[in-house]
Amino acid sequence: MSPQTIESPTQGSRQRTRSCATALVCHRCDHRYPLESSVFACPDCGKGLDVVYDYEAAAAHFRDVPAAERPHNIWHFEELLPIVDAGAQARVGQHSGYTPLIRADRLGAELGLSNLFIKDDSSNRPSLSYKDRVVSMSVARLLERGKSEIGCVSTGNVGTAVASLAAKAGVEAYICYPNRLEDTKAQACAALGAKVFQVEGNYDEANRRCREVAEDTGMDFANITLRPFYAEGAKTASFEIVEQLGWEAPEHIVSPAAGGTLSSRMHKGLNELQLLGLAETERTAIHIAQPSGCNPIASAILAEEAEVHPVMPETMAHSLAIGAPGDGYLVIDAVHKRGGTAAFASDPEIFAGIDLLAATEGLLTEPAGGTTIAVLEKLASAGRFGPDETVVAVITGNGLKTLPDHPEKKWRHGIDCKMEAMREAIDQLKATPSLMQTAHEQLQV
Repeated sequence: MSPQTIESPTQGSRQRTRSCATALVCHRCDHRYPLESSVFACPDCGKGLDVVYDYEAAAAHFRDVPAAERPHNIWHFEELLPIVDAGAQARVGQHSGYTPLIRADRLGAELGLSNLFIKDDSSNRPSLSYKDRVVSMSVARLLERGKSEIGCVSTGNVGTAVASLAAKAGVEAYICYPNRLEDTKAQACAALGAKVFQVEGNYDEANRRCREVAEDTGMDFANITLRPFYAEGAKTASFEIVEQLGWEAPEHIVSPAAGGTLSSRMHKGLNELQLLGLAETERTAIHIAQPSGCNPIASAILAEEAEVHPVMPETMAHSLAIGAPGDGYLVIDAVHKRGGTAAFASDPEIFAGIDLLAATEGLLTEPAGGTTIAVLEKLASAGRFGPDETVVAVITGNGLKTLPDHPEKKWRHGIDCKMEAMREAIDQLKATPSLMQTAHEQLQV
């Protein structure tokens, strides 16, 4: 399959990308649907759809186009992405992806890990979270379909990604937030020109209603009606991790889980790298991190169950507060096949994880990232990782977006602007435990 001209019923002739996507297929019953279909869930069994590819053609394209000639963004791997219209691709996600893979020597020393890396998706663009990867695919798909309005239901980061990427693409965005969540992110969406509304209900209730709205009005929702395409953006994180490690797959990846898209599609991405002969990825285990106040996936994995049981979220890690994760069963399958495990952390442990990462590596993450670090510490303490094995912890969102949700920190204030008073304040601060010491104590309780 090579780049060619494609015909659009709404926009005429357009140039094709190197995408080798061929069809949509049901996760559960394997029924296939045309790639251009607007169906987003299997009419027969109700499960979600996946994108399938011509891997022989994709392998040939990878050999023909050197890495140096590929863009350093999510489209670096366009053969294994579902967007076929080059014009749509060019308008979205040009600054998304290719986030740093940071060797975390100081954090690794604290945890007894000599080859620890942080995949820092908190530096993603434009909205400082991993959601820029997935929403880029949704907006590009929307443009392929010739539509100009997009909605989403969000616990926080999807909303800001949709608002940002829609604004850049010239698309009208409608953001639905459940109640009790992060007002600052809703305010950011409004500042980005999106139409924002908050509903009385949790994420799962809002998601069900937004699906009904989508079916009734015909408006596409980034993480509902466009979900088969949305989800494909998540696997680019695993592509990048392996390439950034010199095409040597790590032994372990620790990832937070909410709806389950990221970890399940990283599993798919690792499999695809193996299929194309780019890396040996079979040994990579995927481990799941969730808050104890919303841990349906982790609980199912630890109980060795094949399906999740919905829960009522009660956690300050709002971006992980999805009690009925749509891709939960896919995560369970991925973890099982890769020999991984799961663990969960309390809210105090999550904030201690934020502090530990900040104090050792200078990275300020939001509670989802704190969940990753808290679970990383638990798994390291349990001996789950070999001391010389390569471990990658995925940080999905920037802490500057969620500072109001962090518990109050104690600092000295009201100090007279005089030499004696300031020296006394500094002496008192020197006598207090460091942030790293405090974080360790909280994580080890």
